[in-house]
Amino acid sequence: MSDILIRLATSDDAAFLPDIERSAGTAFLSIPGLEWLAADEAMAAEAHQIYIDESTVWVATLDDRCIGFVTTATYGDTLHIVELAVANGHQGHGIGRQLMDRARQYAVENDLQALTLTTFRDLSFNQHFYQKLGYQTLEGPEISKRLAMTLQSEIENGLPGDRRCAMRLLL
Repeated sequence: MSDILIRLATSDDAAFLPDIERSAGTAFLSIPGLEWLAADEAMAAEAHQIYIDESTVWVATLDDRCIGFVTTATYGDTLHIVELAVANGHQGHGIGRQLMDRARQYAVENDLQALTLTTFRDLSFNQHFYQKLGYQTLEGPEISKRLAMTLQSEIENGLPGDRRCAMRLLL
């Protein structure tokens, strides 16, 4: 997959991102208790556009077609990973890692101190993947108020709290 290009997302890309997210979500079909996530509603193109306008979304393209993205938001001195998605059929080829590397590069270029995210604890393509990138799982008082509120919101939206965690990569 050497023809993958990682670039800043444009307004034209926004319409494709929900389909990529839905495609990526099919990975949950094989996870007992989480199968419902494959049919869960994706972030709307209009919501992605807000982040695109902030220049904090990058897409992975193959032959000029979007196949993955990372959507981020800046909170003070931290870049938060809102969503990372790689279309089914393109997963496992390092595209997610390339997207995460681009987000990290942006954080460094903008003198940010950390990257954060929330994810599932027990899935190889979640917590374990991020640990390989250097992220540390936060526990108890290490979890900022913002991340605690994010986790609480996820629980209120049906995600199992005992399977969720917050992670951080210090720069």
